[in-house]
Amino acid sequence: MKQNLLFLLLLSLLQLQATAQINYTEKFRKELAAHPAEDTFRVNRLNEMSLGLDLSRAERKKISTEALDISTKIGYESGKAMALSTLGVQQLQGNVEQGVKMMNEADAIADKIGDLKLRAFILSRKAYIISPKTLQYGLGAEKIATQIGNQRLLSIIDDGIGEYYLTLLTDYPKSLEYLLKGLAAAEQANDLYMKIITWRSLGALYANLGDQDKALQYLQEASRANKRLGSNTIECLLQNSLGESYRLTGKYGQAIEAYKLSNQLSTRANVHYVNESNLADVYTRMDSLPQAFAYGFSALDSVRKAGDSTNMAWVYGTLSRASLKSNRADSAIYYAKLGLTCAIQSNNLEFLRDNTLALANAYAAKKDFGDAYHYHLQYITYRDSLLGGEVRNKTSLLAYNSQLGKKEVEIAALGRQKKDQQKILYSIAAVLLLILLSSLLLWRNNRQKQKANKLLQQSYNNVEQLGEIGRKVNSSLDVKQIIGTVYQNVNQLMDAAVFGIGLYNERSQLLDYPATFEQGEVLPFYTNSLQDENRFGAVCFNTGKEINIGNLDKEYKDHIQEIATPKQGGQPESIIFLPLTAKEKKLGVITVQSFKKHAYSDYHLYMLRNIANYSSIAIDNAESYETLNETLGQLQATQKQLIQSEKMASLGELTAGIAHEIQNPLNFVNNFSEVNTELIDEAGQEIDKGNISEAKIILNDIKENEQKINHHGKRADAIVKGMLQHSRKDTGTKEPTDINALCDEYLRLSYHGLRAKDKSFNADFKTYFDETIGKINIVPQDIGRVLLNLINNAFYAVNERQKITEENYQPTVFLTSKKDGDKVILTVKDNGNGIPQNIVNKIFQPFFTTKPTGQGTGLGLSLSYDIIRAHGGEIKVETREGEGTQFIIQLPVV
Repeated sequence: MKQNLLFLLLLSLLQLQATAQINYTEKFRKELAAHPAEDTFRVNRLNEMSLGLDLSRAERKKISTEALDISTKIGYESGKAMALSTLGVQQLQGNVEQGVKMMNEADAIADKIGDLKLRAFILSRKAYIISPKTLQYGLGAEKIATQIGNQRLLSIIDDGIGEYYLTLLTDYPKSLEYLLKGLAAAEQANDLYMKIITWRSLGALYANLGDQDKALQYLQEASRANKRLGSNTIECLLQNSLGESYRLTGKYGQAIEAYKLSNQLSTRANVHYVNESNLADVYTRMDSLPQAFAYGFSALDSVRKAGDSTNMAWVYGTLSRASLKSNRADSAIYYAKLGLTCAIQSNNLEFLRDNTLALANAYAAKKDFGDAYHYHLQYITYRDSLLGGEVRNKTSLLAYNSQLGKKEVEIAALGRQKKDQQKILYSIAAVLLLILLSSLLLWRNNRQKQKANKLLQQSYNNVEQLGEIGRKVNSSLDVKQIIGTVYQNVNQLMDAAVFGIGLYNERSQLLDYPATFEQGEVLPFYTNSLQDENRFGAVCFNTGKEINIGNLDKEYKDHIQEIATPKQGGQPESIIFLPLTAKEKKLGVITVQSFKKHAYSDYHLYMLRNIANYSSIAIDNAESYETLNETLGQLQATQKQLIQSEKMASLGELTAGIAHEIQNPLNFVNNFSEVNTELIDEAGQEIDKGNISEAKIILNDIKENEQKINHHGKRADAIVKGMLQHSRKDTGTKEPTDINALCDEYLRLSYHGLRAKDKSFNADFKTYFDETIGKINIVPQDIGRVLLNLINNAFYAVNERQKITEENYQPTVFLTSKKDGDKVILTVKDNGNGIPQNIVNKIFQPFFTTKPTGQGTGLGLSLSYDIIRAHGGEIKVETREGEGTQFIIQLPVV
């Protein structure tokens, strides 16, 4: 990821660094302490000290303000301009308008007094005000620095312009041009600090181009040099950049070490959350998911506070990938959608690509192939846009390098011509010889230029062609289709009389050739043993080395002992075998063969190497996709069975409680029915006696009893409906629900259910409900399952403690509800034994349980966690061993 914030920090360092080296700060402190007089000497030392990298922002402001006050008092215009420029840079981080005003005032003073060095320095600082005039200020500063011959100042300015072209304009050729100029100036000035900064910038440039090896060379050179300089601030930036290169090349252990060291060297919040987000990504790639979530949520909390939508898009995408690896597809969708929203807000194409891919994979995991296909199409669009920009940048850089080479050739030619002219002056007798020599040199240079132009055009075409081939090859996830696409493109570039891709079969230890082409015809499937030392494919795969043969009869002994008979087709004369690898994993080999001798040039080998890289990526993606689909299918089937098992288990927990609850209304119905039967007989007797008034009284009693029978019948009906609602298939539809009534119902059902299973069980329970809550939108059967699980666990905990504790222990479970703004907080608390601290972090993991074998599936809390998160809420646990545990649920009101 992600160096955008660290880059802004680098700009800040460059703004503050001009003439002072880091280790000068203590020297300046001593000089200022020994020289309290308010004069130009003190002002100059204060201004120089304010440029040090190891000062806090507050200390730098204090020093610059003192320099400004003294300069104003004694009329020292140069010192005043320097102080204003330093304060102006600091104001840019808060009050931009005030910062620009200060810098313009400093610029006007420098122009007025005619101090060119000061004016160049101030213009270079104004260049960091991101505006339409940024480049104008930078180039103006460069012109003055060149004019006065100040190489150190020139190196600072050219590095800043190179960074501007790299980061804000993404013009890589221009960036490389100015960075190389800056490095040359730093070397001429023998300035170690600026050499380190420029090496770091060059590392960032090549990292953006995807050339991580070259990026690492520059970054490691900068880090070695910084050990002599001793700057923790610079080392922090370098370690972040090194971590980025290690992460992208799969060197995860080194990446983790670099990111952690970067954090240790800085106290800045933005540096910390950038490194933490990168660590979350590394641990996700390593399948170390607890660490991934820990760093991911920590980074997310920080970027939210900072309001950094760009980094929020990155962190949400990382959490989505980690959630999918944790088999939480709903959570993966939730985070990826948030990441996509942030990426749209920040207009970041890279994170638009990553989050749409995460959504496609998550929906595929849920077998929602409609949405998966929708987001996969978006991913392809963003991926191709990024790939197109990358190809254009590499092409432009290739063109620039060629132009640079031409300029060097021309300069060398001019130098030789000058020497020739001097020789003519030294000796008239050698004129003809020198003219002839010059002519030969010019003819040679012309031929070199023609060759260079031809190579440049060819290279340009190659890059375009390779980019198009890469897009075609990676557009499919079917291995046979990938092989066919590769063959079609290779056959257009070279004589591919025989073409094939052998894929490593780990189980059989064979190279499988599913689609080999000879003279345009597809050969039948065949295999080669990796133990066969006379097969070029086996040798190439086992050694990981290229095989390039132009004359089979003369060169085969360099690789094998004897020529094996081809399993399919004829015997070629020219053969190339290249290993296919992706992410340090051996995938197989690619081969192209001709029946002609010496059929392939270095150009063909170069093109085939690049196509092999594209093929490796495409085949790895296809195999991973196939494996992922198979694994997801198995996991989803297993997950459904386990979830249904857990639901049935919870239904069983309810059965005993429901039987107890339904018995009361049924007793009332039976009792009042018997009473009514007796009253009806009495009413008949009174009518026979003629006591009509007494009969009416009895009939009224019968009516009241019928109302009670009806009431308790409805109560029994409600209990049965509640049980059916708990057991029915979850529709996922939210509805307004009285949360207090739901809590009370499941508390009593749980208690009576446990009492029915174990007559010796006895515990107290207390409720404290906030009556102002009203109804909230939830899926009642889902929240009911959560409540039942937590309450059952609480009763289990107090019952376990009662078995082993003192006689005066009173087992109690507390259930409370409370409205807090736009949230409802539910708490299930017990006074049991508590949860040991070493397993608290594991309780929400699937299949983890503290209950004895056969008494718990380990799915209850995991399902509860997913249900609450799906409602947009949170669930957490607080516990103390020997005192008890409480689970706290937060749910949104709407």
